[in-house]
Amino acid sequence: MHREAAQSAQAVRDQLFANAELMERLGERLRVLAPPVVVTCARGSSDHAATFAKYLIETRLGVPTSSAAPSVSSVYDARPRFQGALCLAISQSGASPDLLATVRKARDAGAIVVAL
Repeated sequence: MHREAAQSAQAVRDQLFANAELMERLGERLRVLAPPVVVTCARGSSDHAATFAKYLIETRLGVPTSSAAPSVSSVYDARPRFQGALCLAISQSGASPDLLATVRKARDAGAIVVAL
């Protein structure tokens, strides 16, 4: 995890550079939609990144941010009310079944889903 943390700044720079046009369009859309709340969804070290994002979002944008437990959707088949929320999914592999279940349910419930 220490190695990942040390590489994070460069990884963010690389991703922003590689996806500059996409990030611009995403920013424009989020400014128009102005979601009143952000819900993060992540596991393991990705959840630590989500916690960092929470502090940035709340201190820089003033938007309340919370964390959704992926097992609530995958194990308990709950259907949280995500209408109008921004669901920020963070995953290294992008293949975690419980994370994918949460993202699907968030999208189906009307959330704006952004996956990193």
